[in-house]
Amino acid sequence: MSEYLGKKIGEGKTKKIWEIPGTSEVLIESNEAITAGDGVRRDEFPGKGSLATKTTANSFSLLNRAGIPNHFIRLEGDNTFRAEKLRMIPIELVARRLAYGSYLKRNPEAEAGTKFSNIEFEMFSKDDPNEDPFIVLDFDKGTIRRHNAKLPVSEETLIDEVPITESVYGISEDQLITLRQLTEETFGVLEAAWADLGVTLVDIKIEAGFTETGGIVVGDVIDNDNWRIWPDGEPSRMMDKQLYREGHPISDVAESYLWVADATNSFA
Repeated sequence: MSEYLGKKIGEGKTKKIWEIPGTSEVLIESNEAITAGDGVRRDEFPGKGSLATKTTANSFSLLNRAGIPNHFIRLEGDNTFRAEKLRMIPIELVARRLAYGSYLKRNPEAEAGTKFSNIEFEMFSKDDPNEDPFIVLDFDKGTIRRHNAKLPVSEETLIDEVPITESVYGISEDQLITLRQLTEETFGVLEAAWADLGVTLVDIKIEAGFTETGGIVVGDVIDNDNWRIWPDGEPSRMMDKQLYREGHPISDVAESYLWVADATNSFA
């Protein structure tokens, strides 16, 4: 990998992004960290970076075959892959098949595990200090409202309301349509792939960004930090990051990540 490295142009809680000089491409390197609570909790386990990269490569390879535009190019090492350089949109895009997680906090009338006939689409601003607020776009008024994501949407849970054109989280109606379509299509393809393995895809969180020519494609990573998956549809058999959130031994978490990386080999 060292032969490609230019300067580091980005770093998150679990990865670094390096430019590849003379190209419009980057290298995305995953580390051994696993975090929860917007980075408040952090642990490491050996192999986390390579398992995350393997799962991501398998997932993006599946999206490529399905014709869903994304930034993945190829693997470059155990914990590194090459991708198209994007200008990332600072919004987390969430698709849900079952009512679970923070959805229940915003919709306390919903019953846990309720299946949505149509994919439920939601957006959250990438804003750790405010715990990634829930986004409500009002194109009639031209405003974007951000609410506490852990409480029902109301005036009392409003964090801020600003003109869409003045917000770093602001997008156009056409861009919203594209982002929703990309998210729902990504979920649908991965849901079917997991179903073939007898696993229920409960929900998924992805990100997207702009290419040099202005197109919008799926970006970042798609690994075991990004979804909830339940073998045989049983919540007690979860094999995802929720194990870590709930305080299971890190050895159990590591085993689940290995199982997922191996299982997604069928995607590729």
